[in-house]
Amino acid sequence: MPFKRGVVIEEAYNKIKEMIYSNQLAPGQKIIYTDLAKKLQMSVTPLIHALNRLEASDFVSYVPNKGYFLNEITVDEATQLYEVREALELHALPKVIENIAQAHLDQIKKASKKYRHLGQVPADRDLFLADARFHLQLVKISGNDILHRMLKEIFEKLYLKYPPQYMDTARLKEIASEHRSLLQALARRDTVAAAAITKLHIAQGRERILGSLRIRQQEMLSLP
Repeated sequence: MPFKRGVVIEEAYNKIKEMIYSNQLAPGQKIIYTDLAKKLQMSVTPLIHALNRLEASDFVSYVPNKGYFLNEITVDEATQLYEVREALELHALPKVIENIAQAHLDQIKKASKKYRHLGQVPADRDLFLADARFHLQLVKISGNDILHRMLKEIFEKLYLKYPPQYMDTARLKEIASEHRSLLQALARRDTVAAAAITKLHIAQGRERILGSLRIRQQEMLSLP
């Protein structure tokens, strides 16, 4: 029953990712797949296939004689992801401005109201996710589905591989203000201002994340 097996593997793959999203599994953590099988009420075989798929996507690493571990993002990887993110968002911007309507702005503003309830531990990861959704909503307006999918994959890599304890609450609280400025520029159809705000917004987020990763790197190097 190849089809049924494929469905079960897909289900296992999605459930493991959901556990990372909900902080039940964290970057750097060892995955004990026998315990995971019991928790998800699944057999071990589809879980191993799902873990192999996650390994192919660079979310998981297999260490011989040690098992599977969730990957943490590196400074180099985060730098490259942010470079591509900036290129994609700036490329989409002219089409976003061409296509955006008041209904789009109203919808995004409504979704952004959740910022009022976020930004406090342990909701920092929720705000990080809300930030990603904001940018994905904007890029979707461009009408370029491939670009939207690529950006979604970048956000997923950043979100799933960045340890939640390194979320910067101060930075997260600035995000809503920057989003408001961007929406105002888009409403005016001001391409130059929107591009400048986008670049600054991405640069500030990048520097916060890279800074925390460098600190983490130094901490690991100083361990006996």
